[in-house]
Formats: sequence, structure tokens, C-alpha cells
Amino acid sequence: MEVVSSLVGKVVDSLFGVAKKEISLMWNCSKNVKNLKHEVEKLSSMKGRVHQQIELAKSKGEVLLEGVEEWMKKADAKVSDATEFIVEEAETKKTCFNLRLCVNLSTLHHYSKSATKKTSLLRQHEGEGKVFETCVSLPAPAPRFIDLYQRKNLENIDTQKSTLKMIIQAIKDDKIQIVGINGLGGVGKTTLASEVAVKMKNEFADIVFIAVSQTIDTKIIQEKVGVAASKIINGQKVLIILDDVWEELKLEEAGIPYGSEYMNCKILLTSRSRDVCEAMNAQANISVNPLQEKEAWVFFERVVGKSEWDDTLKKVAVKIVKECGGLPLFIQAIGKALKNKEIRSWEAALGRLQDPTDEDSPFKLKGIMQLKLSYDYLESEVAKSCFLLCSMFPEDGTIGLRRLTHYGLALGIFNNLDSNIQDAKDRVQVAVDSLKSSFLLLPGKEDEEVEEQEKFKMHDLVRDMAMLITSKGNDKFWVQSGKGLIEWQPKKYLESYKKISLMGNKICKLSNHKLHFPHLDTFLIQDNGLLVIPDEFFQGMEKLKVLDMSDNQISSLPRSLKQLTELVTLDLSGNKSLVEISILGELTCLEILKLRRTGITDIPKEVAQLTNLRLLDVFFCDDLSYVTPGVISKLIWLEELYIRMKKGNCSFLAELRELKSLKNLQLTVPELDYIPEDFNYETLTEFHIKDVYYWYQKHHCKRILHISKTSFPFTKPIMKLIQLSEMLKLWEIKDLDNILPDLYLEGFEELKYIELIGCDNVSSLVNELGQRKTKGKIFSQVEEIKLEFLNRLELLWDRPYQYISFCNLMSIRITHCPSLLELFPVSVAQRLVNLRKLFISKCESLVVVVSVGDEQASGSKSELIDTVFSLTHIWLDKLPKLESFYSGKSAINYPSLKFIGVCDCPSMKRWSYGDNHMPKLDIDHQGFNDYIAVQNETSDEWKLDDSKGEFSE
Repeated sequence: MEVVSSLVGKVVDSLFGVAKKEISLMWNCSKNVKNLKHEVEKLSSMKGRVHQQIELAKSKGEVLLEGVEEWMKKADAKVSDATEFIVEEAETKKTCFNLRLCVNLSTLHHYSKSATKKTSLLRQHEGEGKVFETCVSLPAPAPRFIDLYQRKNLENIDTQKSTLKMIIQAIKDDKIQIVGINGLGGVGKTTLASEVAVKMKNEFADIVFIAVSQTIDTKIIQEKVGVAASKIINGQKVLIILDDVWEELKLEEAGIPYGSEYMNCKILLTSRSRDVCEAMNAQANISVNPLQEKEAWVFFERVVGKSEWDDTLKKVAVKIVKECGGLPLFIQAIGKALKNKEIRSWEAALGRLQDPTDEDSPFKLKGIMQLKLSYDYLESEVAKSCFLLCSMFPEDGTIGLRRLTHYGLALGIFNNLDSNIQDAKDRVQVAVDSLKSSFLLLPGKEDEEVEEQEKFKMHDLVRDMAMLITSKGNDKFWVQSGKGLIEWQPKKYLESYKKISLMGNKICKLSNHKLHFPHLDTFLIQDNGLLVIPDEFFQGMEKLKVLDMSDNQISSLPRSLKQLTELVTLDLSGNKSLVEISILGELTCLEILKLRRTGITDIPKEVAQLTNLRLLDVFFCDDLSYVTPGVISKLIWLEELYIRMKKGNCSFLAELRELKSLKNLQLTVPELDYIPEDFNYETLTEFHIKDVYYWYQKHHCKRILHISKTSFPFTKPIMKLIQLSEMLKLWEIKDLDNILPDLYLEGFEELKYIELIGCDNVSSLVNELGQRKTKGKIFSQVEEIKLEFLNRLELLWDRPYQYISFCNLMSIRITHCPSLLELFPVSVAQRLVNLRKLFISKCESLVVVVSVGDEQASGSKSELIDTVFSLTHIWLDKLPKLESFYSGKSAINYPSLKFIGVCDCPSMKRWSYGDNHMPKLDIDHQGFNDYIAVQNETSDEWKLDDSKGEFSE
């Protein structure tokens, strides 16, 4: 009973509580509906405030926070629902007022309960929206450059189209991470980088463009690259463009992930310096060239918006475009400035463009100053001085390294009085390389002129920039080179100038009145056709240090020349009528005297007074036949000596022993027997010594010895020179049997080129008797061998001797060797890992080029091992007994072979007896690998067309 009583009590209490709650709902219905109305008002007010913020954010282009628009939609729905409920409740009250009490009580209960629930939901949504009252958006991200960049029309501008293609190919290469774009300022590097970004934007998760500029701020770069760096680390593909890099940027310090672990990061950098790209380990380094003339015209037409031209205006426009030098930056600046202008504005612009020192032309000055940044950034004062000196040469003219060195030495640009000529040349070489890397100098056209080892030139606008610099300050230049002048009447204002260049004009005579140039240190008037120089001409130029009158038609020197007591460099080369030079003995400060290609017949005794002379050049003087005894020995500071004589007494050679400073000896004389034994040959860093008078061949070797028409054995001085030579040429030497051991003393550590012609006794390069112990491998540096007209030559060498190595041999040329039976056995051929070119012609006894050798005799199976030859070109010509290239059966791989020429080899029926793999060979015969291994009935099928390939030495 107690348990039942307890349960009944609890049920009653529960029912009472429910009843109490239900009664409270009915009793507080009006209050609950009123609370609901209040919450509707509050949420509506909040919604209005959030809506205002949303509209403001949209007007700013900001990005709305995630969820704010969804909250607004729900708020609208909840307010609308609650408002409908309130209206419904009010209408129900009126309708149900007169109904029975039970019905009215039920309605009150329903609306009170619903109002309470809806109020709770509104309060909850209001709470969720409080965050949006203060912030509904994020600031709009700055537009990426690829979103703003306007694509350029590169149609018919093939220079940039092809460069763009190369850049994209490099970026797509999985093995390349860093790609460098380098070129002159204004040539279009940034444009091409931007084109790459837009063209490849779908291939990367992110593309970041950073303008680095001259002052590197790694913190700013880290900020800009931060998000992209995170993507890279997470494995996403990202392209980072570093534009306008002036010096090496440490990628790790800039926060850029790179290296083998992050090949998903591609880095594209642009720079005015090729060296900077190399310092940053760019695996692909692509140079951007100026536009060709036609391309520049197409681009200019697009800038000015014209395709139809008045004839007069077009003539002016074409000249204007030419003055822009193919640089898009200049073309665009000038095109925009002249667009829609009248012809007189175009003509005025042309006149200003043609004057490099005109600073009143704003569009040109802006471009020039852009280029000047490259000059200002040069750290080396030597490079700056060399650059400015180059502006004295004519537009599009070539500048020689030696000439520039000789000018610089005289002008003291090296700041080292003890610097020798070779050191100075090395410093100029470094400066020129730096200038070329920055595109302030361009490579010059290669030619056969032997006086200059290297030539270079200036871009027209770069030259204009240099001339603008030299038109100011204390060291002013007055440059009129290559202007077509037929006379020169110096003006008084030139008295303040230090350097004058009139080279490359048509000036036949000079002013015969006294001049006054108290500050002039350089006067260049070469290549003018000058006939006479008035006797008083140089009286007002006492400070002159450089005088270049080369390549004129001067037959006599003026008396006033001896007043140039401070003259250091004098160049009279190319004046073929100039014979008498004794007056030069008065120029005691002279250090560099160049008389190449003059008409002198002797070196007079007065030259002995030039005791400061460091360079004497009397090369290519066809009539030179006498050197006054005692002259050479007096020139004790001589560092470079160039003498070439067809005939005459060569006893002066004995005086070479006195020249303790001699570094460079260029000597061509009828006989070399007078060269003294006690001459210190080791001091020579460069020599070209020969006893045959033939055209001087340009070659990269620095130490060349050429002996001809004499008998072996040679004198001790000649044998010593052989050991020091990089190139050895022996023509028609009697009684010489071989190179080794006949010419061997202490080794051939320096020898790179061997040429034997017409040496009838030579039967091989290496005789077995020549084996001996040495410090290193003999012939290990040899790169080229040329053998011609060797009637007794039977073989080169027949086995790989222990102390002999031709591991660097790249080219073999053999012609007119009728006794040659084979070239070498396969065991030797396998060791010629660098052999690229093989030329054999007119060797009547040759049966095979590469033989099986000792393996065949011993029955060894080693010949069946696959062999790799590095040959790229093979030419076999007029070899009547040649049966095959290789007589063995082993498989031969020729991975680099590009050209085979076989001509007039009637006995040749097959290439070899094994498989041949030549993947790069490009000839007409289909299935060539099968074709060469099959016996053929007619030799005519073997004669391959030479029109598609060329064997170049």
C-alpha cells in the first residue's frame, strides 16, 4: 500500500506540473505574442544593419564573408513567418471572441506555445548574426597582373614569337626549374615574361609576378611569395616570375622553395645581365634580341594606329623606326608621342633622334636613361672606361680587343703603372665580357683579320647613351666617326675636349694652321684616305697620349710629330707608302708602336732610342728586309714583338736574349738558326714562329711553331720550342721518321694540333722504339691531327701503348697518303672517346679504317662486345681499295653520327659485318642500318648525296 501510495503521489505531482505549465501558456498568450513582436522588430533592425554593410562592401568590390548571405535569407524567412503568425493570431482572436470557452482556451494555448517557440528561434538567429553586425566582408584582393595584362599582338613579329616559344618549352621541361631571360634594357624581357604567364596560367595553381629591381628587399619578396610558397610545399604547381633582377638573389633568403624536392616550383627570371642568370643557376638562359627592321616597322604601325601612309611621312617614319634600334620600349614611346601629330613634328623628332647628345627630346631621353641604368650599375671603372672608349668608333663599326687595350694602357685606365700588356688585355677581356653580359656590347662579326683576337660592337642606342655621357664633364669626347666628312675645320669650342674621333670618314687633307688643343689626350683619324699631314699640325697637341693614323695613305710624317713628347700609343699601320720613320726616335715616351702593313724597308737605328717601348709591330711589311744591329737589344722592356720578313739577314734574332720581359713573339723570317740557345723560352706566353712566308692563319692556339723545307735533326732552340708548342706544323722535313721518339724530349704536355705535310720519311706518328717512362700520358692534349702527302705513312699507331693517349683527339684529316693500309684497330678506336670528325681522301692502299686487330689473330671473342663511337661526321673520298669501314663483327653504336659521305670508293660493299646503330643519321636511304650490312652488287648505290651534309674542319 505504501508503494502504491507513493506512485500515486508522484503521478499527481507530475500531472499537476503539466497542468500548471499548460495553464500558464494559456494565461500568458498575449504576453508571449508581444515578446514575439519585439524579437521580430529586433531581428528586422539587425537585418537592416547587416544589409547596409553588405551593400557598402559590394560597392568596394570586397568579398562577402562565407555565410552572411545565407543568414540574410534565413532572417528574411523567419521575420516573414513570424509576421504572418502575428497577423494570424490577431485575426483569430476577433473571430473566436464569441465562441465557447473551451474553444477559446484551446486557441490561446496554441498561439501562446507557437509564439514562445518562434521567439526562441528568432533570438537564436539574432545571436548567430551578431558577428555580421561588425564585419560582413574581407578586403578585395589586389588584381593579379595576369588579370590586368593586355596581351600583345605578336603576329609577324617572329623574333619575339620564337623567343616566347623557347621560353615556354624550357618551362615545360621537367628537368628545368629555373629559366633566365636576358637582354638589353627595353628589348621586351618583361613583356615576354608576362606573355608566358598569361599563356600558361591554366597550367599552374598560382602565378606570382615580383618586380625585384636594383635594390633587393628580401622581406618584401617573402611577403609576396608567402602564399605561393605554402602551395609549393603542399605539392601544388606554381610559377614565380622574378622581373628585372640586377644581382644574384638568394632564393632561400627570399623564401622561395626550390631544388630537386620542389620541382613543382618553376622560376622565371629576367635580367639585363647574362651573368646574373648564370649565377642563379638558370638551366635555360635565353637571350632576347632586338626586332628586325621589318618587325620594328610592323610594331610601330600598331602603336601609331596607321597602315596607310603618305609617301613623305612614311620616309620620315621609316628613318625614325631605324633610330629606335629594334627596341620595343623606344618604338612604343616614340610612336605614342608622334601619334596623330603633323609631319613637322615627325621631322623635328627625327632630327633630335639623330643627335645622340640632344636632351630636349623627352621620349628619347627617357629611353636613354633606361639604358644608362645598366652603365651606372657597372662596378668596374675599367669596364666603364672601356665602354666609353668604344663610343668613339663608328656606328655599327667593330672594335678590337687589342686596340682597346692599347688605348687604355696609354690613357692609364688600369691605375697600375706596373701592369704589363698581357695583364691589361686580360682586364679588358674581363671588362668586355661584363659589358657583353649586360648587352652594352655585342659580339662582332668574325673575320680573318689576325691582329685582333676578338671583335665586338655597340648597339646604336647604347652608343647614343655613351655619347650622351661623354658630351659632359671634364673628360669630354667629340665623336664624328663614320659621318662621311670630306674635310675637318676644327672650331674653337673643341679646345676643351679631351678626345676627338674622326675615324672612318673621307678626309684627305687636314688644316694647315696651328691648332690649340691643350687638353687633348686622344686623337683618332684612322681609315680616312689622308695623303698629307701638314708639318705644323700637331704643335697644339702636346698632351696627346693616343694617336691613331692607321689605314690612310700617308707617305711622310710631319715635323711637329716630335713635339708629342707624352705620346704613349702610336698606330701608323696600313700606310703602305710610309717608308721613312726615323723621326719616331724623338718620341721617347712611346710604349706601343704599330707599323704593320707599312712600306718600311728597315728598322732604323733611331728606333733604339725608344727605350720605353713595350710593343713593336712591323708585321706584314712586305718590303722589310733589314733590322739595324743593336736596335732590338736596346728595347729591353719589350713585351710584344711582331716581325715578318720575306728576305734579309736574320742575325738580329740573336739579340732576343736581351729581351727579359718578352711575352709575345710573332716571328716570320727566312731562317730560324739565329734564335739563341740561351733565350728564356719559358717567359713566352704566346708565340707564332715560322720560317715560311705564307698568309697568317687565324687560330685559337697561342703557341704555334711552323717549320718547313729543312732537314732533321733540328737545333736545340727549335726542339725546345716544339716542347712548348700547342700547334706544331712540319712541312717537307727531310729525314724525319716519326713524332715519337724523334721529336720527343720531355713530353708533349702542351701539344693540341699536329700537322705533317710532305714529310716523305714519316712512316708512323709513333714508333715502337719510342716507349719510355714519363710523368703523364704522351699526346693526351692533342685535339686535331692533319696528315697530307706522306708517301711512306703506313699506320698511325698499332696498339694503345702504355704511355700514349689520344683521349682528347677530336678530328683526324688524312689525304694523299698512298701507303696507308688501315687507320687503327678497334681496341684503339674504343679509346678515342672524343673523336668527332674523320676525313680520309686519296689514300690508294687503304683497305679498312677500323680493323679487328690482335683480337682476330688470338681468336678472342672481345670483338663481339658492343662498341660505341662518338663520331659525328665521316667522309671517305677516292679510296679505291677500301672494302669496309670496320672489318669486325661486333655491334657498333654511333649515337652522335649526323653525316656520312662516301664518294669514289668502288671496292666498298658493306659498312661492317655486325649491327650498326645510327639514330641521328639523316639520309635518303630508308632502313639504312639494314642496307649497310647487306652485300650490294653495284658500288654506285654506296655513293651518298653530299648535298645534305657538310664535313667542316
